[in-house]
Amino acid sequence: MAELPAWIVPGDAATLVWYSGRGESAEGVPLYQVAGPALDAPPASPYFLLAPLERDDFASRLYRGLVDLPELRGFLDDCTLARGEMSESLDRVAVLPGARPLFVTPEAYATARQEPEQFGTAWVCDECGEAEDAAAFLWTAHAGPIVRVCFLIQNDAGVWSCRLHPFEFLKEAA
Repeated sequence: MAELPAWIVPGDAATLVWYSGRGESAEGVPLYQVAGPALDAPPASPYFLLAPLERDDFASRLYRGLVDLPELRGFLDDCTLARGEMSESLDRVAVLPGARPLFVTPEAYATARQEPEQFGTAWVCDECGEAEDAAAFLWTAHAGPIVRVCFLIQNDAGVWSCRLHPFEFLKEAA
């Protein structure tokens, strides 16, 4: 995995934005045309994971539990991690040169402790049972006595908060 840029630290949230086009402002600032999700307000975080709209099949496969680690890596290779600002009309992200609980099922926790590396669904909304409504997905990897969460997706009605290396925990319960 590529080295993280100095402007983001492990655990910072990045909002996933699907984009349908890329251009530049008159000042040469890269602009991404937002294709989704529909937001009511700009995200609190200035960090974005910009995903090309032609990769939107990833979301439906993710919600159905059909994404494995190689597919996650391929998807992330097609994305751009950026620090930027969303326009007031919420239709563009200009790329510049919130703590929520994380729900994880006991089964997902046990799998992360047992498998040397894996990607999978960590939790799906208990109320509706639909990953499209609310869910968490984790990529975990063992590093000596710890399990490192390499990537976290928290879905809230189609708005993804993505975290790179947000935390780690011991493989063996204390």
